[in-house]
Amino acid sequence: MPGELAAVLYVDDEPINLRVFDANFRARFKVLTCLSGREALELIAQRGPEIGILLSDQRMPEMTGVELLEKAKAVAPDIQRMIITAYSDMQAVMDAVNRGQVSRYFVKPWVREELASVLEDVLRIHGLRARLREIERRMLHSERLAAIGQISAGIAHELMNPVAYMSQNIGALRGELETLSKFIKPLLKAHPDKAVRETLDELPALLQDVETGAKHIRQVALGIKAQARGEDEESTTDLADVVGFAVKLASSEVRSHARLKVNGESRKVKGGQVKLTQVLLNLIVNGAQAMEGLGRPGLIEISWAERDGKVVASVHDNGCGIPATLLEKVFEPLFTTKPVGVGTGLGLAICRDLMRGMGGDITLKSEVGVGTAIELTLLKA
Repeated sequence: MPGELAAVLYVDDEPINLRVFDANFRARFKVLTCLSGREALELIAQRGPEIGILLSDQRMPEMTGVELLEKAKAVAPDIQRMIITAYSDMQAVMDAVNRGQVSRYFVKPWVREELASVLEDVLRIHGLRARLREIERRMLHSERLAAIGQISAGIAHELMNPVAYMSQNIGALRGELETLSKFIKPLLKAHPDKAVRETLDELPALLQDVETGAKHIRQVALGIKAQARGEDEESTTDLADVVGFAVKLASSEVRSHARLKVNGESRKVKGGQVKLTQVLLNLIVNGAQAMEGLGRPGLIEISWAERDGKVVASVHDNGCGIPATLLEKVFEPLFTTKPVGVGTGLGLAICRDLMRGMGGDITLKSEVGVGTAIELTLLKA
């Protein structure tokens, strides 16, 4: 079907030639036209993914067809490049074919059916290549996700043993501390020591913090195991608890870059605790890394509220921002704006998959020099 095919961009400095081309082929293809090479390059920059073929006349002022196709190859190599030429320009065109700037050429005057047949075949091949790249991308993404799942399950299993030791020993240690306290308190009355007294008073609170940490680790480990097995699809979570835990996990990464501000009340949402923690932790760390080298105080604000029957959480930073030309790519697997060795290019892609798996979604707005705002839409439990 014509609607499934990409567009044909025809370039010619003669308006009559553009009208003739459009009249002959608009019923079979999506046709775009330009009067100059400069105009064509601007259109490719704006709508490149829509264009499957760039067909140009050779003789044009300012920029010849071969020069246009050579420049187009550099900015949009997937677009198939063809040229229409007179016999007198044949040598220049043949050289361009041999160098790879041009895939096909047609001699004036072109034959309608011959040109239409070639355009249709090339557009279909272009579409098949695009589908093949998408399948390869999805397979690579699935393989990486499967590997991450297997690694996560192994990590969860390894975490459970030390957490069990900690939990058992905390109870025993609390009993030992009580015995020790009974022995020391009478001695302190006879021989007061402020440092010993403060230590004795602080030890129960320290033990409580260790126990709380052990419980958190155990919950994370159980959640990772459930996620790896696909058992947490129908889970419900308190968003306030998840945000609080993610903030604690990210504190060491954020501390040197930005201040964290959290604003929101308890809200039950659909989704596993581990998945939501993974999403929020990724966004918080990304926000902190966006502050590097800015020379101004960094701030990451996390807030949430009900909107249109759903819960919408926002993670906003005042970091470097993302250029408009890259906004459409940030959710693509393996795409990253970070230096080699810093980012995997899987963070936002996985976040989107996790959010959609929970029945929600993720959207992003950003402005260079101002910051980035990411919204997570979640279903109410």
